[in-house]
Amino acid sequence: MRDSAPASRVSRAFWCEQVTYTSMDADAIAVVSRYSAASPAEAVRSVRVAVRALAFALPPIERHRALSWAEGGGCVGAIAALHRGEPCGFSLSRRTDWIEWSVRPFLVFDVNDKALLSVLPASSGETLACAADSPSGRDVSRS
Repeated sequence: MRDSAPASRVSRAFWCEQVTYTSMDADAIAVVSRYSAASPAEAVRSVRVAVRALAFALPPIERHRALSWAEGGGCVGAIAALHRGEPCGFSLSRRTDWIEWSVRPFLVFDVNDKALLSVLPASSGETLACAADSPSGRDVSRS
């Protein structure tokens, strides 16, 4: 008789990024913000909050586009895409900056502690040599 494997759970989470470029050509990154959200609604809510916070400083056309997305169908479509397992995003220009928001679904594996492999002994005082100390740069041995 075989032992049954420890149970693990797989769930979906959402990787959110906000990238601000220093020019409209998106050639140099000024600021990057990354975080994980537990649900499509939470992920899109954070984008909506950021877009609304910037809206007052945008030119009228961009302000209208930003608020239309944040308060209208754009955010609803984004939530629907995330529920389907598809990525979504929004971008806008602010003076000379270009700002992009993206949200991508990813899988989270919640593994029972009994299923995890020990990497290092928990109570051992041994240390590992740095990979740079090895001639090949890859062989890591105990010191």
